[in-house]
Amino acid sequence: MKRRTMIQVVAMVVVAFVATALAYAEEVHLNGATTVIDRVIMPYKDAVEKKTGYKLELVGNGTGKGLVDVHEGRCDASLVSEPLEIAIAAAKVAGKDVDINKLKFNVVAHDEIMFIVHPSNSVSSLTWEQLRDIHTGKIKNWKEVGGKDMTITVYSDTVTGGTRAMIKRVVMGDADYAASVMALTAVKKVADMVAADPAGIGGLGKGFVDSRVKVVQSKKLERPLGFVTVGAPSAKVKAVIDAYSAAVKKSGLM
Repeated sequence: MKRRTMIQVVAMVVVAFVATALAYAEEVHLNGATTVIDRVIMPYKDAVEKKTGYKLELVGNGTGKGLVDVHEGRCDASLVSEPLEIAIAAAKVAGKDVDINKLKFNVVAHDEIMFIVHPSNSVSSLTWEQLRDIHTGKIKNWKEVGGKDMTITVYSDTVTGGTRAMIKRVVMGDADYAASVMALTAVKKVADMVAADPAGIGGLGKGFVDSRVKVVQSKKLERPLGFVTVGAPSAKVKAVIDAYSAAVKKSGLM
């Protein structure tokens, strides 16, 4: 066999071996907040999989459903985008009372929730009281807060989402959302809807804000992003958490 042909055969064997190893790599299942998936998990996913040797399987089904899943053993850890006590409220909306004392929250980054409007909207700032009244339906028209004579359309995170739960708890003081508020299937879609609606407003994570929308100035609303496990994380989940913590710290996202 010629030397060049032999090298080609060896290379093909190595590639096949690596592909087989990846196919049979042990998996770590992570369900929950799409904010954490987009802001933390995906930017470093390849590097974390390479470092840990584990293949990450993701389900972006919202904080509440993710907590229910980890509580019932359907995933290794849930992804949470707000303080744990607020995440528990989201889980209750998803149909499960979860015991906070059994959970371990491993924070790896922090984020900020911002409120956005269409660029044509003349309103540039809102107090939390005004935001509360807009979300509860008490304020129905933009002219009530210094804008145009135009009925307000409110877009929100999915009903079991952490962003929606945090706005409800912190900004709205646990008041109920108006029936007219449009809950979307994922929080990142808030930007899409507001960008296409001159009367729209919605709250979402800083990482989802882009040039298609305008940020309304208000009081800062910060939140933690991380992994939740029932009890201490298993060895493989801890390895993944540690790898993400290191990657986030190096990037400066913390």
